[in-house]
Amino acid sequence: MNLLPHSTIARLTAAAFSGVLAGCCSCPCPNFFGCGAARSMAVPDSIPLGAVSRAHWHMMETNGEAADFVVHYNEFVDNSSELTPYGRDHIQEIAARMAGAPFPVIVQRSLNNSDPELDRVRRDLVVRVLTDLGNPDADQRTVVSQPYSNGINSMEAEQDHGRFRQSRGMGGAQFGGGGFGGGFGGGGGFGGF
Repeated sequence: MNLLPHSTIARLTAAAFSGVLAGCCSCPCPNFFGCGAARSMAVPDSIPLGAVSRAHWHMMETNGEAADFVVHYNEFVDNSSELTPYGRDHIQEIAARMAGAPFPVIVQRSLNNSDPELDRVRRDLVVRVLTDLGNPDADQRTVVSQPYSNGINSMEAEQDHGRFRQSRGMGGAQFGGGGFGGGFGGGGGFGGF
């Protein structure tokens, strides 16, 4: 019996194994031992899930935070510069958050800019209160302007509330919408309210 030397066996084994790998690239099994197209380390063709919408949601959140720094005209008593109790609480909340937020403080101007003098007095009051509460840059960051979004009137609010109730299954007249606890499909309460 003729035995091959150990080095010859190792060389033949390595050659056979490399031949199998080389021949495998033409086989119909694209994922077997690295066959088929090799995985590219380039930028993927598809964008990761949520990457596009994340920027949109972050911008909406930032705009919402900026809207917290608006002092609306209904936070003042009638046509004066005196703050309502809610207005005082709101100014204190703004003062507490002002150091950690880059947003300007907006004092909403009077309707149709009808009283610029009153707007200036209200701004000065807000600046004075914010400065007294420990915000030395209040004078540079407080402006009189329109808020970022306009409020809605009573007709728009009624329509929005109706749509909200419908979307939550709370609208009346849905399969037994009256009586205690409603019926099939919800909508009840005492007497359908």
